[in-house]
Amino acid sequence: MTTRSKDYWKTRFEALEDEQYQRSQAYFCDVQEQFRRAQNSIQMDLERWYRRLAENNDISYASAKRFLNISELEEFKWSVEEYVKVGQKNALNQRWMKQLENASARYHISYLKAMKLQMQQHAELLFTEFEGGMTDFLQKSFSENYYRSAYEIARGTGVGTNLAALDFRKIDALLKRPWAQDGKTFSDRIWANKDKLVQSLHTELAQNIIRGELPQRAIDNLARCMQVSRSQAGNLIMTESAAISSVAQEQCFQELDIEAFEVVETLDSHTCPICQDMDGKQFPRCDFAVGLTAPPFHPRCRGTTCPYFDDEFTVSETRAVRDSTGGTYYVPDMTYRAWKQLYVEAEPSGESISDKVDKMFAYAE
Repeated sequence: MTTRSKDYWKTRFEALEDEQYQRSQAYFCDVQEQFRRAQNSIQMDLERWYRRLAENNDISYASAKRFLNISELEEFKWSVEEYVKVGQKNALNQRWMKQLENASARYHISYLKAMKLQMQQHAELLFTEFEGGMTDFLQKSFSENYYRSAYEIARGTGVGTNLAALDFRKIDALLKRPWAQDGKTFSDRIWANKDKLVQSLHTELAQNIIRGELPQRAIDNLARCMQVSRSQAGNLIMTESAAISSVAQEQCFQELDIEAFEVVETLDSHTCPICQDMDGKQFPRCDFAVGLTAPPFHPRCRGTTCPYFDDEFTVSETRAVRDSTGGTYYVPDMTYRAWKQLYVEAEPSGESISDKVDKMFAYAE
């Protein structure tokens, strides 16, 4: 087997983590566009209902609770029938589909109830699309990280191993296995976020009407609810993609009989105390547990793992560090804590980065 320094493994697997992070960011941009479209649809519906409710430019809670008139009710039932068709086409949750069917059969329904139903329809469609897209994204992320990890190990050890093609049924089973201690899967979190969004939209809508807010103020308030939900979606994407990357690495380590692994955290000023303490820790592969011994340790965690070989040649190794400008320089191989104590917490001296790095190498010798 070819011997490689510890920095080789850290550098290569940090690069894999960076690539996964960039893919996750790109996917989040797509999801933000989905949220933007849903927000625009909600805004148009809200403006339409406000025009109907307006009496001398004054919106009252009493008028919102009035029943739709005959023509409006017929129009509403037609809209709900369209919602049902769209729901069947997009495989919406059956419980929600039943609510829609019940609504279309009612003879009386208030303006406020109709507005809430329309808002929820947009949320149901949005999160159904989100869940489907997230499933595809995580499946591809698992496959990519599994094969790339195997490639890097073969490249670093000089030993190639034939790997069986991944069974996507196995990947689906892994996606449905909770990794966090709360026992929730990514799908559970998506629908929990949907429920929170619907509740926020409904509460905000009713309060806006009670306060007699003008349409634009109400739209702005509801947009803030969407922004919170969009931010939660971003946290979910970044965290779940990090988790499935870790699971893929563990599966690869198991397949290639890697006996131990090491936690590798990003060396920069944004690294949290939890990750600072975990950086550089080594564990036997049998102790690999996402959230406990392997990243992510918290939402948006940027850590990764790499193979650990305790018989390596480790003299004069270096490790990549990111500075505040996005540049990279190299320091002697050390944990985050040692780097921070020497580089970040030292007294300001006006020294250049290169001068400080020279001192680090002198320190390591």
